[in-house]
Amino acid sequence: MTKYKIGFIAIILLLQLNCKKNKNAINANNDFFPPVLVDFTINMDLPSASDLKFANGHFIQPGTGYKQRGVIVYNTGFQGPDQYVAFDRTCPYLPDSVCSYVSMDTSSTLFFRCGQYNGTKYTGCCNSKFMAQNGAQVQGKATRGLRQYYVGNFGSQLRVTNTPQ
Repeated sequence: MTKYKIGFIAIILLLQLNCKKNKNAINANNDFFPPVLVDFTINMDLPSASDLKFANGHFIQPGTGYKQRGVIVYNTGFQGPDQYVAFDRTCPYLPDSVCSYVSMDTSSTLFFRCGQYNGTKYTGCCNSKFMAQNGAQVQGKATRGLRQYYVGNFGSQLRVTNTPQ
């Protein structure tokens, strides 16, 4: 073999070794639950959704998202395309658990918590806490943020989908 062929083979082998994926990294990047179809519209002129007109206001669309647990739509208070965000109510920690619901934290409208409110009584599940503005995990057993959906703003109508609009 020529010197150039040996050098070329050595470079190829080095590239293959450097590009080899770590098995843990692959598993860490897998979704925590399968994709689901999400596509609904919210009329913010209706009394049930009027909180969305204000910063830190939220609305829960029941019967959609993973296991039909619902989707939380939140007004970040920013202007423009980042004003409204939407997240699945399923907690990424043990998503198939019957208690794995994410709810607005009533002590601060800046966070979601893994657990449910029954009136004013809160029953925690894993008690993970997530930033309402971006769904990032900030506390608890969850090791990743919430699944986010796309929100299109059309005046007083919001369209929430799992595909870009």
